[in-house]
Amino acid sequence: MNRATATLATATIAAGLLLTSCGPTDESVTTRQSAFAPTAMPSAGGAEAAAADFARFVQERGTSEQRTAVVGHITAVARSAPQGDHRNSYIATDFPQSDDATTRAVVNAYLRWAGPADDAVMLVLYTAAGTVMGAVELASWRSPS
Repeated sequence: MNRATATLATATIAAGLLLTSCGPTDESVTTRQSAFAPTAMPSAGGAEAAAADFARFVQERGTSEQRTAVVGHITAVARSAPQGDHRNSYIATDFPQSDDATTRAVVNAYLRWAGPADDAVMLVLYTAAGTVMGAVELASWRSPS
């Protein structure tokens, strides 16, 4: 193997390792203010009933962290109309601002509640004031790390 080929092979392996080690995990939450996220929680029929169902599920099956983040704090859960082959999901909370631990617990609880067949691509969380706390792309949370 010549020097150029060896250098290229080393760089390729290093890039692969870097890319696989930089994905979101349960240890860090990647939230962002998304250009695609509505700036206010969309109104949808049944959002309060869905929130109650979500809270009941988490009360019965969630971890202690999920129960702390969800039960008594989620005020609405809504889904967008189909956008091609996917939807977005929206959760309104009574939190004044976000923190990583709470966001992580709500996202993980949502994924368990919604199940593997859920077609939501992005989950948008809203504060008590109705502003976007953050938007989480769910694909990286669904795939094993």
